[in-house]
Parts: sequence; structure tokens; C-alpha cells
Amino acid sequence: MEIIRMPYKTDVFGNPLYAKVAWSKGTESAKPTALVYHGGGLMVGSSEMVPQSQINYLVERGFAVVIPNYRLAPQVTAKEVFADCEEAYEWAVGTLPDLMRSQHGIYLDSTRTVAFGHSSGGTIALHLASCKPVKAVTAFYPSLFASDSSTSAHKPTSAPPFGMMPDFHPTLEEWATITPEGKQLSETPLAAPGTIPAPRNKWQMHTLKNGQWLPTLQPDGDYATLDPMTRITPEWCPVMLVQGELDNVPGSSLELAQRAEKATADAGVREVRLEVVKGEGHMFDLPPMVGTTDLGAKWEAVRKGLDWLVDHV
Repeated sequence: MEIIRMPYKTDVFGNPLYAKVAWSKGTESAKPTALVYHGGGLMVGSSEMVPQSQINYLVERGFAVVIPNYRLAPQVTAKEVFADCEEAYEWAVGTLPDLMRSQHGIYLDSTRTVAFGHSSGGTIALHLASCKPVKAVTAFYPSLFASDSSTSAHKPTSAPPFGMMPDFHPTLEEWATITPEGKQLSETPLAAPGTIPAPRNKWQMHTLKNGQWLPTLQPDGDYATLDPMTRITPEWCPVMLVQGELDNVPGSSLELAQRAEKATADAGVREVRLEVVKGEGHMFDLPPMVGTTDLGAKWEAVRKGLDWLVDHV
């Protein structure tokens, strides 16, 4: 397998935003492309969050896998994040094929492009279904129905781990690491278990705990921007949702996934499927053993979500 980083755009200060590109040699046929959007609530994360087992699975089935980073709140709004992700799609189908052919001798078939993502990245993948000609989308435990003020994303939560975290009011020095001068952050790590979280991670948990996540992402209150469910049409590509039964992250739950399944089906989307992962919560697929040493129910659900993409190109 070959893996490289390639810049696909710059931030307002001229700093590059990178996409991770993975593929395998050994075939002369043009490869389909899988765009993958990482999770992190649009506040943390990077392409390094996407499990290698999932990348391997698609590469082994002939895909070129493209995982773009995107700018993170609060330096940008959700509208700007979604714009980055649309630009990443346009780059992947418009510019990347020429680069791969000239630099690596690899041919890409831009007419066979699919998308998937995790958590807020799953929401972005669903957004792509509303505005780009992707062949299929799989959304792993996405945030849904942000425009509905009655959902959990709009409310404080006492659910672990959020309710267990102390409130966090960053000092000026800490805030400077969250919003550094001269660069819009597009790559930050998740908090690692057993370590002291960085200021950005503490700040993110504070916003989720106190029901401030959506106002922080979209200060103008235009939450429809974050809600692909407001843009469903019969022309949407086939959609699959993979949802943990016990997910309690604000904005993501089995109830919301079931509601999304019904909404897309009622709107006339020709293929819709919901895969429920019993006994599992948010990010059930991210531990590195899932898909390697652990090939049980969690990996089976992931495999079904990835096969959905394979079967539609």
C-alpha cells in the first residue's frame, strides 16, 4: 500500500490543508475513489483518526482512499468547514486524477466516487449526498437533525464522559493554543486515555456538556447548514447509516438514526439502510483492534458499511 499527504487548498493565511491518499499498485484499471471525513465534532481531529483497518479494506478492494483534513472551529464556522469538504471533493475528482496519473502512474475513475465518515464526518458525508454526484454514502453514527431545537445537541448533558468533566474556562494563554495567530488549525489530536487533555479538548468537552456545541459551530444560528436532513430529495444516492444502540453523544443516537432512515425513505431516496450495532456506543469502531484482532460484531457492522460503498461503484 502507498500512502502520501497532498495539499488540496490553503487557509486564509496561506497554510496548506492536506489530504491523506492511500492506494495499492498492481492493477491497470481505473480505481474508484472513497472520500473519508474524520470525526471530532468539527472542533478536533485529523485524517489520522480514520482506522487503518477501514482504509486497508477499501484499498484491498481497488479503491483510492482520500481523507482530507478541514479547518476546525472556532476559527471557522460550520459553513466554512462544509465548504472545505466540498472543495476536497472537487479536488479529488478534478485535480487528483491528473496528479496520480502523472506522478504515480495510477488511474482514477472520478465518475465512481463514494463518501463515508464518522460522527460529524458522517454528517459531512450525508451533506455530500445533497450536493455532489457521489455514488453512495455510509455515515457511521452521524450527528443528525441539528436544525431541530428539541434534539440532544441543543441541550446540556450529564451523560458520561461529558457530565464527568469539570467546566473549562481557558486562560488567554490556553485560548492562544485553541486559536493561534497566523494559522487556521486543521489537524489536532483527540484526547488520549490516561493523559491530561489539551486545552482544545477540554474546551470541546465543555461546549458539549453545556449545550453550546451548535452555537459555537454556527454563531448566526443557521443550524440547517449542519443538517443534511433539511436537503433530502429523491435524487440522493443510496445511503447507509451505521449506529451504535447505546450512543449518547449529543446529536447522535439510535432514535435519531431511525428518524433519519424514515425521513430519507419517505422522501423517495431509492436505497436506504440502517445497521444497528447492539450494545455499542459512539466511536465503537475506532479502537485499533477492531478489524485486526477483533473481527466480531463491531467489525461486521463496519464491514457492512464499507461493502455498501463497494457494491455501489
